[in-house]
Amino acid sequence: MKPDLKKIFSDYLSEIATLLPNIITAVIVLIFAVFIAKITTKIIEKTTQEKWKDKLLSNFFSQGIKWSIYLFGVVSAFSIMGFANIASTVFAGAGVGAIIFGFAFKDIGENFISGIILAIKPPFDIGDIIEIQGSKGTVKQLDLRMTHLKNSDGKDIYVPNSYLLKNALINYTKDGFLRINFIIGIAPECSIETTRHLILNYLTNQKEVLKDPEFKVTVQELAEYTTNIQVHFWIDLLKNKELAEHYLGNTIRGKILTEIKDILDRNNIEMPSKVIEHKMYRQNTFQVTNTNN
Repeated sequence: MKPDLKKIFSDYLSEIATLLPNIITAVIVLIFAVFIAKITTKIIEKTTQEKWKDKLLSNFFSQGIKWSIYLFGVVSAFSIMGFANIASTVFAGAGVGAIIFGFAFKDIGENFISGIILAIKPPFDIGDIIEIQGSKGTVKQLDLRMTHLKNSDGKDIYVPNSYLLKNALINYTKDGFLRINFIIGIAPECSIETTRHLILNYLTNQKEVLKDPEFKVTVQELAEYTTNIQVHFWIDLLKNKELAEHYLGNTIRGKILTEIKDILDRNNIEMPSKVIEHKMYRQNTFQVTNTNN
């Protein structure tokens, strides 16, 4: 007996027609959930930032609320379409699913938990300059899985949250104070005191250089062909945003080094290259004569 394709097709269309209002309603619920999530996220983010004075925690909290609303919208849509049993089964099997997904999405879960820890007790804030295993940049955002940095080249770096907890992290702008060091080698015949006076006088007139803590210019070593003078001074990266961005590109150190070199050149303080003395020794030559008897 051949199947009645016409009847099957008719029943199929009838089922679709029956479900169509539920499907439309489910789609509307999903769209409404997305709209509510975005509006709620903006309101919560603005309110919590004003109250907590913590951009990082506020952003992370609002992101968590947004995804919770998304999840609620999806579950509601399934229920409207008549798949409530599926949703119940999924949640009922959460115990078994947790084990399976725990292995399958170990890194995602680890980064999510790390994000919560970073949001509650952050070692940095939005706008801070941090370095993690050689990657240095300004913190732009902390989300549920990754932290977004932007370096001095304009490159965007996305660091997994768990990576920030597992490795040593350097925060250049936690309190704003940063010491910069460099060494200048001058010729042995040049006056150490004159050199020190020129550098100290220059640092005194620089706005970026802090007077407290005090900057210092000291003799570090009498080397083979130079007298090495160490210079160190402090800057405040929180003084203005521009200064922090300059340091990210290491331009403050370069600027001061360049200007000190110009001052020393104008005052005939030489910075010689390594001198190698090459000596030629003449050896005695002996002539050997063979005598045949």
